[in-house]
Amino acid sequence: MCAAVPSHARVVIVGGGVMGVSALYHLTRLGWREVVLFDKSELTAGSTWHAAGLCTHFAHNPTVMEMRAHSVRLYREQLAEETGVNVDFHPSGALRITRSRDRLNEFAHVQGLG
Repeated sequence: MCAAVPSHARVVIVGGGVMGVSALYHLTRLGWREVVLFDKSELTAGSTWHAAGLCTHFAHNPTVMEMRAHSVRLYREQLAEETGVNVDFHPSGALRITRSRDRLNEFAHVQGLG
């Protein structure tokens, strides 16, 4: 069942995948109102559904690595508390190989993020 489409919105988010839903969640947590999300199907039914919940910290961009660490903390600590639903999050880990000392140092930093 769809809610009536509002005639005005401060923010319109197109796409109900992990990024769209995350944007909606964080904007409303910051107190934003008049935020609307549109998706052609069910939330997270597109490519997000096929991702199998793989949450890795590693990226070539430190900002993206911090964002991923934040997401893992959110899954582990906040969602069940806020929603009353056990999200049953189980991190599975990943294997990374490098020949570079700089990249090895980056791996050590990311490992420290939790």
